Amino acid sequence: MNRLETIKSMVTKCHTVADIGTDHGYVAEMLLNDNIAEKIIATDLNKGPLNRAIEYLTSKNLSDKCDFRLGSGLTVLEKNEADAIIIAGMGGDLISDILHTSKNIAITTKQLIIQPMTAIDKLRKYLYNNGYKIIDESIVKEFHHYYFIMNIEPGYEVIEDEIYYEISKHLILKKDPIMYKYIDKIIDTNNKIIQSLEKSDNLKYKIKINDLINKNNKIMEILKYEA
Repeated sequence: MNRLETIKSMVTKCHTVADIGTDHGYVAEMLLNDNIAEKIIATDLNKGPLNRAIEYLTSKNLSDKCDFRLGSGLTVLEKNEADAIIIAGMGGDLISDILHTSKNIAITTKQLIIQPMTAIDKLRKYLYNNGYKIIDESIVKEFHHYYFIMNIEPGYEVIEDEIYYEISKHLILKKDPIMYKYIDKIIDTNNKIIQSLEKSDNLKYKIKINDLINKNNKIMEILKYEA
């Protein structure tokens, strides 16, 4: 499955889904056409993307099942208004900010699906340290980019090592083959950085080299332990 199909697959059939940052409205279309949702609250911070979603969903004869709202994050929602909330296609830092700013809304929804484009490690750290737990996670690869889609809910989960901020514990336990390719990419990237930095005598670089070596070793230990 591709990124959008995976996001859709994580949503359990319900009445209302809020698609935060809907952009073109493709996920909204998929949810309605597959009868996963009866109604979509499609939102965006900017008029341009929201207008594109309105035009697209109108062309698909789905606009009567959509409530279009212009606004920031979850501030456009009331408590318990949406059975499921999707926050996808944004940076991990921004998703963390959205969840933090409107935690009263986020913790009351039955389903919360998030898909960061960047800073996945920072987002996982935020979740684990701010009253959320990841109950399921998927990874997809499109072209040369890896995307993580997470189903989260309020709660607490003990993380044994900070390496799990960067390396998904759920996907390792699943033995997901795409996750192993992602890990290979991380190790390869770290090794290339190490080789580049070894050419310098700068003390800061030596510290960086040591950190990357330790990270690679930690990843290999985890893989061996979970094998």
